[in-house]
Amino acid sequence: MTKQDNQIMRSAKLLVQKECANYVKGTCLPEDHPCHVINPVYTTIHDGAVDCDYFLTTVLPLQSELNTGVWHEILREEAQTGEGWKECVRCHKPFIPGSNRQCYCVECGAAAKQAGNREKQRRHRERQKTVM
Repeated sequence: MTKQDNQIMRSAKLLVQKECANYVKGTCLPEDHPCHVINPVYTTIHDGAVDCDYFLTTVLPLQSELNTGVWHEILREEAQTGEGWKECVRCHKPFIPGSNRQCYCVECGAAAKQAGNREKQRRHRERQKTVM
C-alpha cells in the first residue's frame, strides 16, 4: 500500500464519520453490517473499501480533492487514467490541471502563489533599500 493510498483511506474514513447519513457507530444502517469504508478488513481502495455506492455518489463529492484522488486511484489500478492527470509538485496528490503549465493542485497553488508574492516583495524592498 502506497503512502498516497494510506492518506486517501484516512481522509475517506474521516469523511464517512463526519458526513455519511448511513453511518452509525461503525455500522451501515441500510445494509446492517460494518461500513465498507471504515471496516479495518479493507485496507486499500482496491480491496473493496470504497464499495459503497452511497458514499461514492453522495458523500465523496463533498470534498473535491479527495473525490479526485479516490477516482484517480480506482482508475489507475484499472489502467484507465488517460491523459490529463498530473501530480502536484508540492503535496504529490493527483489533479486535473487547468492548463499545461499548472504544476500545483488548487490548495497548494494558492500557497505557492502567496510564497512567490512574498519573495517578490522581499526582493523589491531590498532593491529599495539600496537605492535610498
